[in-house]
Amino acid sequence: MDKYGSFKRDFDAADFDGQMALELVKYVGMLNRCMDRAIKDGTPHDSVVTFLRELGEGLNADRTYIFQVNANDCFDNTFEWCAEGVEKEINELQDLPFDFYSTHWVSAFAEKEGYYITDMEAYRELDPEMYAILKPQKIDQLAICPFFFEGRMVGAIGVDNPGADSFELCLPILQLSSSYMASLLRHSLFVEKGAQIDPLTGLMSLANFRDQLMEQKNKHQEQLDVVYIDVTNFKVFNREHGFGAGDELLRTLSRVIQTIAGTHYAARAVADHFYVLVPDDKAEAIIKAVHDEMINDERFAVSIRAGIYALDSDDELFTPAVDRARMAANNTVGDYQNYYLRYNSKMEVDLMRTNYLLSHIDEAVKKGWIKVFYQPIVDTFSQKISTFEALARWIDPAYGFMNPAEFIDVLEQGHLIHKLDLFILEQVCRDLRDAAAAGRPHPAVSVNLSRYDLEMPGLHDKINGLLAKYGVDRDEIRIEITESALLNNGADLIKEHIRRFHEDGYQVWLDDFGSGFSSLNSLQNFDFDLLKIDMDFLRHANEKTPIILMDVIDMAKRLNIETLAEGVEEKEEYDFLHELGCVLTQGYYFSKPRPKEELAQVIAEKQLEYETPDEHFFYRKIGKVNVLNASYPFSEENERPSSQTLPVTILLVKDDVYQTIYANKTSKDGVKYLGVETMAEANLLINDPSKPFFSQIQTLLHRADQKKGVAESNFVAPHYLGKMKAKLIAVNGDTRAYLVSCQDYTLGNVGL
Repeated sequence: MDKYGSFKRDFDAADFDGQMALELVKYVGMLNRCMDRAIKDGTPHDSVVTFLRELGEGLNADRTYIFQVNANDCFDNTFEWCAEGVEKEINELQDLPFDFYSTHWVSAFAEKEGYYITDMEAYRELDPEMYAILKPQKIDQLAICPFFFEGRMVGAIGVDNPGADSFELCLPILQLSSSYMASLLRHSLFVEKGAQIDPLTGLMSLANFRDQLMEQKNKHQEQLDVVYIDVTNFKVFNREHGFGAGDELLRTLSRVIQTIAGTHYAARAVADHFYVLVPDDKAEAIIKAVHDEMINDERFAVSIRAGIYALDSDDELFTPAVDRARMAANNTVGDYQNYYLRYNSKMEVDLMRTNYLLSHIDEAVKKGWIKVFYQPIVDTFSQKISTFEALARWIDPAYGFMNPAEFIDVLEQGHLIHKLDLFILEQVCRDLRDAAAAGRPHPAVSVNLSRYDLEMPGLHDKINGLLAKYGVDRDEIRIEITESALLNNGADLIKEHIRRFHEDGYQVWLDDFGSGFSSLNSLQNFDFDLLKIDMDFLRHANEKTPIILMDVIDMAKRLNIETLAEGVEEKEEYDFLHELGCVLTQGYYFSKPRPKEELAQVIAEKQLEYETPDEHFFYRKIGKVNVLNASYPFSEENERPSSQTLPVTILLVKDDVYQTIYANKTSKDGVKYLGVETMAEANLLINDPSKPFFSQIQTLLHRADQKKGVAESNFVAPHYLGKMKAKLIAVNGDTRAYLVSCQDYTLGNVGL
């Protein structure tokens, strides 16, 4: 037997010796008992569950399961048995598109054949993407066999990790089982009509609901609505509380729906997807009551979202009606206020666009419709380009130029966003390699990861593999994660991803800081290297805004986290951020996102330069200084800074020439005590050897060099007497950066 490949589905007893034939007889008996029980009871559920258990135990397997094709021509994991200690996957494997499976499996299914793997590591070479899905589930071996009804594939039965001595027996058992399953499920109306009752909740099955819906629509004169309901972040609930709690939540929700709606015309389709048929004038009140009941239930405290579709007299088909109700729900924000919507025709147009995007993402990647645009990120201290952010643009032959807002959410909801994000990363790696080979500057680039990427098995191996393929160092890539990902994924999962990224040598940035419900928790619970703050925060400003922004930057500095303001459009915004010590800035003030071919021209027009690698490291050190409070950099690490606003200046010194690259407002106002009006004049003064202040600064900085810590000296000016402190904060070759502050002022009439 090969290490992987297809096997014929048709069973032929001539293929087996006497001993194996005897073994197979036992399983034939199991299948017959399963069929007899289903025919007698009228439902296959218990029979199938029993058979999968006996099959799994007999083969000493980890998992046995059945997938069935649903009304959307996607796969649902409808039955699963797991050995003790093996984690369930059934709730995660719902509504899977056909291309979820390996192309090699699909080809086998098309030929009415099954597929097996006896050596997962060998299979990795053939299909690394499927390997990345299977390996995290601890699957080392598997066999899966499709079953058919009237020539159409309607499902598959599979076994994971059968015992070492059982694999040869596994294939003929699946050959037999697949035929039995097709007959069994057909007999009990699972294929043609579906089960009448959902076994978990006791509600109608979706197929039964379909028949009842069309019958009731034709019978009633009053307007009827199809209402779709699901649980917000149900996967997160399952992950954090376990599948047992998830099942209890679904049973509770089903009782609440049925009680409040006062009808038996309620169904559970799959996972947390519910439908109910109600009078139009009661639909919204029912949704609100269900929502309030669930969110106030202390055991669960979950929110729901819902969609309403008003049945039309012309509605003759079931699927469009339920799809439109679900479509309306998918258009809700999903928060506590806006959790339901009524269907409107614009949603249909949006759905057509959505379906187009989902069905053309592979073609868009292959044919180059997806482009990488780069936006520079500028350091406010060096005033040079520090890094770039890579952003996706879709230039489509049918829809034209599309911004991320037009396709990112669609790809996320379709669980295809990984195809876009990995393509963008690969293109960035290719561009970095080409720039390095041509001797062009190539600063680090930040790339975005979706919250759904974080659920993808093998994510880190894929990312590391792409960088290795193009010879890109890991310190050339920054990983951006949106704050919403922290709300939609479990905390332990996020922590593990961040830990792994750091272990592999990447910086991890938190995008859209402040947009979530628990931003402070983001800082407390997760180890981010940088916060990205959207400047929309300032544009909707009031008198509290600068205070909040200052405190955010101050807090980040004390936590050794860098800050970046994105969406900077005006010089005044840039200057304000620089004064607060926000080191990195990004926005249209410098350049809108551009394809790489246009970057050189834009950078030349804006008179921007690139930081060299040494400069980048140098200014990163400077950027970590908390310029909002001069006492902090001179204090012990855990000492609370003074609330007094003191003069703060950062000086660069090269060849005994002093340059001020930062001065806060107090420092700028204080130059009058030097007998000048502006910082430019102060710069001339401190570079004039004929002035006493030149020697004072020179002596102080020389002490700071020698002490390798904080140096102090008295400060004498025409109208001032005080104490100066200086600290060496960064060195780049013959360029040195110092933090300088004046403290303990005593106003006096002191002459030079």
